[in-house]
Amino acid sequence: MSDYANPKTPLTASGYAWSATAVRPTGHGSNLSQQIDGSYTPPPGATVGVLLTAIRGVFAKEWGMPATSVTIAKYSLREK
Repeated sequence: MSDYANPKTPLTASGYAWSATAVRPTGHGSNLSQQIDGSYTPPPGATVGVLLTAIRGVFAKEWGMPATSVTIAKYSLREK
């Protein structure tokens, strides 16, 4: 079984289903969280870290903020 907690783990399946909860800052001392589910077809050489970057991008687009401001609180991956 692959170690999906390690960002350096290669993604070798042809596709993945993912679920992630991310947190965004909304002001001093307060945050909002949201869960999004999606699917991912990894390009050659992709790792868990590449997928997490893509997931941050999904949240960033949804929230209209830079991906660097998005924190992934938890995630899960399942091979399709």
